[in-house]
Parts: sequence; structure tokens; C-alpha cells
Amino acid sequence: MATLVFKVEASDLKRSLKSLREDDAPFVLAYALTKTAQDIQAGEIDKMRSVLERPTNYTLNSTFVKPATKRDLTAIVGFKDGFGSVPAWRYLSPEVEGGARSHKSHELRLIRAGLMKASEYAVPGSGVKLDSFGNVPASTIQLILSQLQLGAKGRGKAGAGRYFVLRPGGPGKSDRDVAPGVYYRAGAREIVAVLLFVSPPRYRKRYPFYETAVRAFDRQLLIRAREGFERFVKSRNVQNG
Repeated sequence: MATLVFKVEASDLKRSLKSLREDDAPFVLAYALTKTAQDIQAGEIDKMRSVLERPTNYTLNSTFVKPATKRDLTAIVGFKDGFGSVPAWRYLSPEVEGGARSHKSHELRLIRAGLMKASEYAVPGSGVKLDSFGNVPASTIQLILSQLQLGAKGRGKAGAGRYFVLRPGGPGKSDRDVAPGVYYRAGAREIVAVLLFVSPPRYRKRYPFYETAVRAFDRQLLIRAREGFERFVKSRNVQNG
């Protein structure tokens, strides 16, 4: 899982803020690190909106910030662990690092049932209506799993209800040249593809998660440190003066 840890020594900050005293440095630096981490989080959300196709609110809200304190001058930005049924990092990692994505939970259940190969992935077919984010609705996935009689352990049947699985080379004449996948029986003589089983999709890196964070850190840390200096040191000196 992608997690960014930012730690800065007080001596580094004192070189930039010449009048910063030793006992004030932890307060200023904790503020600067925390605010910079929040800036990074905001930058990551903006980057998601610009490079990902119609990201859901679930995805946009999937990061967290652990603030720094005067005793622990470390701030952390990362993806929430176990946030919802599928942690966002499981499906965002191919966008960040490239390569193949992990299997989704419904794909694992199809694999465990022997209806889909471990080397295959399920992608939307032409006969399924996608939601506003371009995904197969969760309600449709649940209906498919229910009609295929797939429990949590993945045991099921290849054809129950109006949803059923077809693979090429089956016993029926219509099975011989069909693309493997889940189909919907729309009528006595009409079937449509809902999920197609395909070879592992390869993703190119298109979400610069780490690069976005480093740029924001380099740009914002000193700005936030000066802001903290004004807030915690100069304002106190004015009040005491």
C-alpha cells in the first residue's frame, strides 16, 4: 500500500528560519509538517480528478493524513486501510505503479467456483448498463452472484436464473464460438454479454502519486514553516512585548 512518510529535523528548519529558537522549533515544525501533509492530500485529490476517469467519491476520500506532533516530527499521507469493502489501493496501484490489477472480490468468487480461470479478469460486456462512473453497478454484480448461486466461499453453478456462464467449446452449438463470460437471457432466443472473461489487462502508470507528493512537499514546507513561525513565535512576541 502506498504510504508517504515525511520527517524533518529541527536543525534543517533553523537554517531557513534564522531567528527560530531551539525550544520553538518543534511547534513550528509540527505545524509545518501537518499543514504540508494536508496540502499533499489536497494535491492528490486534484490529481485523481485530472488523470482518473470519473473517480468516485469513495476514491477521492480514500487518503488519510497522520499529523505531526512536537514529540514526533513525522507526518504521514497514505491510503486508508480497509476503507470500505475494497481498499482503494487495491484498484489504484496499477494506475500508480503500472502492471496488472488485483482480482476483485466477485472475480475471486467466480474463480473459486471454477467458472472463471485464475488467469482471467472480468470486464463489462456490451449488454450491461454502467453507472455514472463507468462501472458495473454493485447491485448488478450481487444479482449475478446470487443467480449463479455463489456464496461467500465461491461455490456455484454455471447457469441459474437469467444469468449464466458460457465458454467456447461447450456442448451446445451456440457455445462453440462464444467469448467466455457471464451472459443474460434477455428472451427465448436472445442473450447478451454482461461480463467478459479476458486476459490480464496491463495498465500503464498514469497517476503520479509519489511525484505529486514530493513536488507539494518541496513547494509547501518552507511556506508552511514561515506561516507557523508567524503564528507561534512572532504573535507571541508581539503579545509579550
